[in-house]
Amino acid sequence: MGKSIDHFKSRFDDGARSNRFHVNFHCPSLGLKLEGWRVESCNLPGRQLQVEQFSTYGPLVQFPYNLDHDGGQMTTVFRCDSNFIDRALIEFWQDSIFSGEHSDASLERGNSAKPVFNYYEEYVGEMEIFQLRRNDKNAMKYKLHEVYPLSYAPMELNSTSTDQLLTFSVTWAFRTFSVEISDPPRLSLLNKGRRFLDVALDTLKVASRYNKKSGSYLNRLEQFDNVLSSGQQLARALGGGGG
Repeated sequence: MGKSIDHFKSRFDDGARSNRFHVNFHCPSLGLKLEGWRVESCNLPGRQLQVEQFSTYGPLVQFPYNLDHDGGQMTTVFRCDSNFIDRALIEFWQDSIFSGEHSDASLERGNSAKPVFNYYEEYVGEMEIFQLRRNDKNAMKYKLHEVYPLSYAPMELNSTSTDQLLTFSVTWAFRTFSVEISDPPRLSLLNKGRRFLDVALDTLKVASRYNKKSGSYLNRLEQFDNVLSSGQQLARALGGGGG
């Protein structure tokens, strides 16, 4: 047991740190390109399969029919500067959703009292969340698609607090997300995953000759393999010499 723990420790790197990240926002239709915002906290969304249960006999079988991405919402908390620039930009973005023009040109544009909603594609954008290594290089990037500010929370003012920075919490709506894992500088697998991956690749290479779906799976698995390999001396790393 002691040897196994030592082996695990020797193969574990510095670890991913939750406080090393930065966030970008882009909304081309509004001309917004906001990079490196003062985000105090956020979360990387999860994904769930939605299923229907069915059985003609015996235990129920769960059939997936759709995907859910944490309800299509996530929250960021911003640190406010004395000019409230972050809040002003968020408000501008949200205002653009309900300040559309009436079909009757004689009427005023929409506002918070009498909203007129613009078309969806006119206000959605993207959010990029970069998780950083300790050397400040990108380790993983989450890209949220079709993003817009759904709501922002009230901000409490308190005369008894001392030099406490105001924060600004925003809930974002999004449709889906994609994830990119940056090439690792060195790679040491802690199990026999390499062997299983090679077996799966060999099997799919044979199956893809007769089945188009197997060919599609093979392409995806080869892409994953390329990320793992990343031009490094993977074979030596897997043999225990990767350090």
